[in-house]
Amino acid sequence: MISLEIINKATSIVILTNSDSFANASAIYTYILTLHKKVSLVCIENEIDTKLSCIPWFSAVRTTTGSSHDLLIDVKLETKSLYEWFKLNNIKLNKKISTALYISLLQDINYFVTEISNGIIFAYISELVSSGADYRICNQSVLHNLPLSFFRLKSKMFAEMILHDNARVIVLFIAQDDLKSTGSSLNDAYLLMLEALNITHVQTAILLNKDLDYELIKLIKSEKF
Repeated sequence: MISLEIINKATSIVILTNSDSFANASAIYTYILTLHKKVSLVCIENEIDTKLSCIPWFSAVRTTTGSSHDLLIDVKLETKSLYEWFKLNNIKLNKKISTALYISLLQDINYFVTEISNGIIFAYISELVSSGADYRICNQSVLHNLPLSFFRLKSKMFAEMILHDNARVIVLFIAQDDLKSTGSSLNDAYLLMLEALNITHVQTAILLNKDLDYELIKLIKSEKF
């Protein structure tokens, strides 16, 4: 993460983001607003997933950077690092920052599917909730409010899936045309990988890119075995 000194010297700041980094970008954006600086949230890739609309400043995201800024922050760090950056710099975690970091933690741990070691993540979550994270709305929005596009993609991906190694490995496929025709996002495909891990005997879910000669996009191992 960029130093506070550099942020404090800047007069106009642009924060680059996408669906994967938007929660962390929102937390940083919230903090910079408290400094009364000119700051913009910009997504120059695909649109932010609508499931993330519970994150503060969702409606503030722009699609162009403009020309009048003296600092550009490209958000690509993991949540724990950002959380520790806030703590190291004695930055108070208000409700908006806490809500954004809470959602980001959910993404980092694949919505509680990934193994959590030593209770560290739960300790982070506990502090974020104590600091005002709106976890009920976040859980409902991200984990339960699924659009029709999600089920259209599910039908397509599950129809093409292949099981290997005595049904211990499930292989799923995705292409840009699949996303466009269903109106879904790559994040929806990741959620479907997690759902596939609930199939009996399946221990590993693999997502391959049909557009790039079946290149590996993501691999997730179940923690139930």
